[in-house]
Amino acid sequence: MEATERRAVIRVVDIPDAATAEEAERLMNGPCDQANYLLVNVLYMEPLRSTRAVYRLSAREQAGKPAARTVGVGGNKANRDGKDEAARAVIKANATTTVTALIAKLRALGIKRGKTWVTEARLAARGVLPGD
Repeated sequence: MEATERRAVIRVVDIPDAATAEEAERLMNGPCDQANYLLVNVLYMEPLRSTRAVYRLSAREQAGKPAARTVGVGGNKANRDGKDEAARAVIKANATTTVTALIAKLRALGIKRGKTWVTEARLAARGVLPGD
């Protein structure tokens, strides 16, 4: 298992009143330049006599979120489990079997695919392209 760097989801930057415009700009742009943080809110803190900028880590950078999504039939689920090729091989070997039986066979192998996906894969295995 590879080690992944975990970043704080929320980041706060305090900008003192005495900061010059260049310093304030550098401080406020820092989280956006260093990582994929988005500015959420800017508050003036009277007791601290400073401005506080609050940032949130973008969804793509948060742990557990995919860096890039592939779009296919059924939204963002295209080959999510990495078993498309194995499923297509089973369907190709059993191209004359009914769709319901193919779904059952795939589930027995631990491959979950829906009726539409199996139907289209079966048609492709038989040489009949969907939409022809």
